Amino acid sequence: MPRFNIDSFRAQFQGGARAYLFYMKPGFPASVPIDVEKTVYLVRSTTVPDQSIDEIPLNWQGHEYKIPGKYTYTDWTCTFYLDIDAKVQEAYYNWQRQIHDPTTNIYADVPSILADQSMELLSYTGDPIARYKLVGAWPKMIGQISLDYMNNEVATFDVTFAYVYHVMDKIKYGNTPTFG
Repeated sequence: MPRFNIDSFRAQFQGGARAYLFYMKPGFPASVPIDVEKTVYLVRSTTVPDQSIDEIPLNWQGHEYKIPGKYTYTDWTCTFYLDIDAKVQEAYYNWQRQIHDPTTNIYADVPSILADQSMELLSYTGDPIARYKLVGAWPKMIGQISLDYMNNEVATFDVTFAYVYHVMDKIKYGNTPTFG
């Protein structure tokens, strides 16, 4: 068995993925008018969402025995810069209003208001190394915008999405598969 030392570590560790090397392209339903290509440049930060398998406790002769259950996917949040004319925020408000219009109490058909979201983890050269797709997403919450006379930074807001499930696709350099 090889010994673990600093020389073997340096020889094996080629550098890790960087948190700032990602590409996120927001998806919107066709009924929401927005220039999606412009929204790409307003993404400030996001995460790769959590995924877990629930446990099912079984009792056997007074002892608890756990078996794996179903997948659980947590909500996913993306932070956007607020553009000068607030078009991106308006698009998310329009999307929520299509899901449920509070003035008419009309709900949309579920398939018409869901949109897949995708993001890519990038290598040092900008090539995608992993792609994540959130299937059947919708904006569950549009976060507040903090305003402050003492702050000269660009305003941001969060959008939290609920979704059905997500998948990860490992990508080899030069190969950009599409999700089926």
